[in-house]
Amino acid sequence: MQQFTKHNVFILPHAQEYQNLYSIAITDVLTCLNAPDKKEGLTTDHYTAEKTFDKYSLYIYYYVTLPLRSRGDSDVYAVVDFIGFSESEASSRRKSQPDNEHGSV
Repeated sequence: MQQFTKHNVFILPHAQEYQNLYSIAITDVLTCLNAPDKKEGLTTDHYTAEKTFDKYSLYIYYYVTLPLRSRGDSDVYAVVDFIGFSESEASSRRKSQPDNEHGSV
């Protein structure tokens, strides 16, 4: 399985806007690409990867290129087209539970 580094991942500008909006670190993007909980190849020549972290889930749609250099460079590149975000269920449940610490009923 291809392991991506920050040097062979290109995040398209519209996807980077979501990365910035949700403050998603590049290390989390790389973890999602390299060790996803779920990965699918779609018929439209792109892939999806999903990874759940402690507080949120990350969804990435990306394309994989052929090697870009012909001089022995066998690295392929990920071109990220979409970065999605949702709070994890555990995090959502913790927020929705009442705070009984201060005597609320």
